[in-house]
Amino acid sequence: MQRVRDFYRELSRGQLLLAFQPVVWLPGSSRVLYQEGLLRRADAQGPESYPFALMEQHQMMRDLDRSVVQCVIDRLQADEHLRLGCNISAQSAIIDTFWQEILTQLRGTPSVASRLVIEITESARPPSTGAAIEFVLCLRELGCRVAIDDFGSGLGTLEFIRKTRPDIVKIDQGYLQRARLETNSAQTLGHLVQLCKTLAPCVIIEGIETEADLALATACGSEWGQGYLFGRPRADALGASCRLRDRPLTA
Repeated sequence: MQRVRDFYRELSRGQLLLAFQPVVWLPGSSRVLYQEGLLRRADAQGPESYPFALMEQHQMMRDLDRSVVQCVIDRLQADEHLRLGCNISAQSAIIDTFWQEILTQLRGTPSVASRLVIEITESARPPSTGAAIEFVLCLRELGCRVAIDDFGSGLGTLEFIRKTRPDIVKIDQGYLQRARLETNSAQTLGHLVQLCKTLAPCVIIEGIETEADLALATACGSEWGQGYLFGRPRADALGASCRLRDRPLTA
């Protein structure tokens, strides 16, 4: 638990920020669907690790998720030309005190909601499937787009996706990594892309790092992609750093 306490101490001190990476149209990578905000330390040197698994194990992701979402909304309000996305844990996918202020804010600013993408990760289960479905449908009703992130890597189910009808499904980069090495895995990726296209209007393959990856993703039927080939996450991608601040919940 000390790692979690240290992490939230960094958050409260403004030592964490968002670095943004584009999601692009594969036939012509200059077309950007949105920029995804990814967590980074302001003074990072070398590889970074975060205690997300431990935080989810102890139900402690929600304060971080609130800070990230509010930070992204603040940037969208400041620049009407931006389209931004961010991750939240499935544990935060429930409409309660945590979300009331944000939902009210989005309801009052539909131009902001329409440029916000909320990516729900699969690494933990939501508090309840019914509550998570209600959460997704509420966000979509407000005009936000909802993505299922790292599809195929965790605890997500096809039934949940079928009922929520997300706008975007992002296929975990592990499928592409395996497809580089094995013909059978490339076929699996192609089948998965086609399956996801029946579930969401936009399918994104993650982890595209080389021109060979791009050719493989295109051959598998994907039209959107994300990865180092198109740009590494950059803290200055929006023109200025996007620092996070702890935003404690109110009763």
